[in-house]
Amino acid sequence: MEKGNIEIKEEILRKLEDIKNTTESLVVKVGHLQVDLFNYPDKELEKFLDTLNKAFSEKHVLITEICNKHENEVSKLKL
Repeated sequence: MEKGNIEIKEEILRKLEDIKNTTESLVVKVGHLQVDLFNYPDKELEKFLDTLNKAFSEKHVLITEICNKHENEVSKLKL
């Protein structure tokens, strides 16, 4: 495979990893808010944050899977 194609796939992988890191950060931030609500209960906000956390967590799993797949492809191309 041409060097250009490997570079393109590596760029795509970097962008996917950035998205993965962003979703991970969102999960952590929502978790911090959920902990804060132990001291300042707000049932509506708790429910909303729970929904967000589940959605972000599910997306993080999917993005991690696709990142791993692309990382393996890039590794094979470099061999």
